[in-house]
Amino acid sequence: MSPLQRIAMGLVIVLVPANFPHDPHPAWQFYDALPDPIGWLLVLYGVRALRGHLDVDVVGWLAWVAFVVSVPLWFPQLNHLLAPEYNDSIQVSFQWFLSLPQTVFALVLARTIGREAELRTPRDRYVAGRFGVLTWALGALVVLPVIAYGGGVDSLVNPTLVGIGLVNVVFVYYLFRVHRKEWLGGPGPLEIHPPSRTEER
Repeated sequence: MSPLQRIAMGLVIVLVPANFPHDPHPAWQFYDALPDPIGWLLVLYGVRALRGHLDVDVVGWLAWVAFVVSVPLWFPQLNHLLAPEYNDSIQVSFQWFLSLPQTVFALVLARTIGREAELRTPRDRYVAGRFGVLTWALGALVVLPVIAYGGGVDSLVNPTLVGIGLVNVVFVYYLFRVHRKEWLGGPGPLEIHPPSRTEER
């Protein structure tokens, strides 16, 4: 498995909830069968494998921060105290703060990949273009919740929620899409050899 595949798979575990039991009592006491800390450990494994191909020192530190934050949040006994739907004293902006390490990690990784693609000779236009756009989109995810929730702009709440989901899915997709590139630690292009005549018979 290539480094970017490991990172993408780890982010899938982080992004996809698998809550159980189905009908907990009390209502907040459910667990995630795909624990985020496991996903972040896989991300860290992928980032470590990227060393020597990209400058990922900052990316690595951000992944460690996200991992540390995710560990206590897996336990519902703590998590429900930090959720506005269960605790009236908690604001949605605090939830944004807790998710910030994940967003900043993705932002810095996208920027690192995009800049390296720009510096390639010849320039890798595909990767530079896709990850350049993703860098701006992830940057917007840092700012939009502040405006929507902190600024009380209710008309931006739904677009912000849709944007968060969409950008994260697209980011994971493009990590899988470019994972075979050798300069990103991948195995190189997939070679499909046509069957020989003896095999056809």
